[in-house]
Amino acid sequence: MMFSRLSGLLLAVLVAACTSPAPNVQAWGAKGSLPGQFNEPFDVAVDHAGFVYVTDVRNRRVQMFDAHGAFLRAFGQHLFEKPGGIGIGPDGSVWVTDFDLDRVFRFSNRGKLLDRWGKAGDGPGAFDVPADVAVDSKGFVYVVDEYHHRVQKFTPNGHFIRAWGKKGKVHVLLSALNFLLPAMRRGEFDYPSRIAVGPDDRIYVSDAYNNRVQVFDADGRWLQSVGGLGLWGGRFRVAAGLAVARDGSLFVGDFYNNRIQHFDRHGRFLTAWGGKGPRPGEFAGPTGVAVSADGTVYVADWGNHRVQAWRP
Repeated sequence: MMFSRLSGLLLAVLVAACTSPAPNVQAWGAKGSLPGQFNEPFDVAVDHAGFVYVTDVRNRRVQMFDAHGAFLRAFGQHLFEKPGGIGIGPDGSVWVTDFDLDRVFRFSNRGKLLDRWGKAGDGPGAFDVPADVAVDSKGFVYVVDEYHHRVQKFTPNGHFIRAWGKKGKVHVLLSALNFLLPAMRRGEFDYPSRIAVGPDDRIYVSDAYNNRVQVFDADGRWLQSVGGLGLWGGRFRVAAGLAVARDGSLFVGDFYNNRIQHFDRHGRFLTAWGGKGPRPGEFAGPTGVAVSADGTVYVADWGNHRVQAWRP
């Protein structure tokens, strides 16, 4: 019992030592089903006008807010089973994946259904838990097919183009020591969970249980990996939500370390903030991250049933 308490204290001290105080933070939401409340908010996206969209999983809806958290509308309640990932297209359309339906939905920015496609299966264009979606500057759509351990690329109307990735587990020792050893299993995944497109149309994928982010070009060619297993800055214990800012810097939700980490455009660690808890600036599993044009970072704080925003 004494060893367990000491190891828990050491873990808390190490994580705290790798984080800085949260910047100017605002939080909104609480557990519930009323407008502005959440039951497991999972992902967050922000459009070019600064409006914020959140997948509210157990309430089977997407909620839309202004940049300061004022509720505007909800949509999708009669369409979804388990809405998960969310992304914004260059035309402002809102893309949402549904874990249980193995389907991709496209809405207007006011919540009108525009299109839907996808099915359960193993072949091209079929999914087993589409965990997230992102759209590049040309309108091509990228979907994380989590249980198939791959990324699929589509035209805007759902025609399959290509897929890349397969199941591959990086040994925990190699993951922890990958600053000494070359990155292993490039282009392979262990339950990829999130995807984002950078300003140069590079594709960033949270390779969740390999504790890293992998970066690819638009054709799926591997470019680099960021992270590895660990407690200190630049390391993860399950890489979750991610977002790329206009300057190419990367924000990543570090799920079990309960923090957000910030990297420069080359993947070098800059800073981290957070900690486990219910207070503003703390988390109970950050699962989604988005960054607005003005640099505000929005986080879906899954276990605390809220959204938090850090303003520059």
